[in-house]
Amino acid sequence: MVNRRSFAKKFQDSTPAVSEMDPIERSELQGIISAVVEGQGLWCEEVVIGGSPGDRVLSVVIDRIDEENGVSLDTIATITQEVSGALDAQGDSIPGLGAESYTLEVSTPGTDRPLVRRHHWEKNLGRIVSVSIDDDEPTQAKIHSVDAHGVELVVITPGAKKGMPAKYAAPAHYGFEQLTNAVVQVQLK
Repeated sequence: MVNRRSFAKKFQDSTPAVSEMDPIERSELQGIISAVVEGQGLWCEEVVIGGSPGDRVLSVVIDRIDEENGVSLDTIATITQEVSGALDAQGDSIPGLGAESYTLEVSTPGTDRPLVRRHHWEKNLGRIVSVSIDDDEPTQAKIHSVDAHGVELVVITPGAKKGMPAKYAAPAHYGFEQLTNAVVQVQLK
């Protein structure tokens, strides 16, 4: 992958997902691409033009927010073909790119994307995350609930000795601005 985008780690540094934006606020390019993505019932997380002149990369990050399952490779292939077709229909006047050649890259955020926006937290309700609270050292916590102002977490303290059970604190509410570097911890069954 060329010029891979790095995601914001704090709520304050994040920008709304394209699908969160009012259609009037979207750029022309975001409008074209999000119409295809949302038409398939998916969420358009971001649209970014990267690379250098002559070697442009148009990155489209998509997700499924209505269920735990991720986006399948077949769905990514379908979205890639449909976005490509929509951009080809623009001819030599693709917004933000003009007639310049580019590589289209459609992907999902992946498991290492920090949780910064409300919908990121909602999608991962019930999961364990590694998170820094008030810029403190990272700790493990379970996402208990999410509301418009923040997240209720159950902080997990490891057992005092190897083999001892972890301790689960009572749920506590934290504002989005208090939480940084929150990443889902993949649990193998």
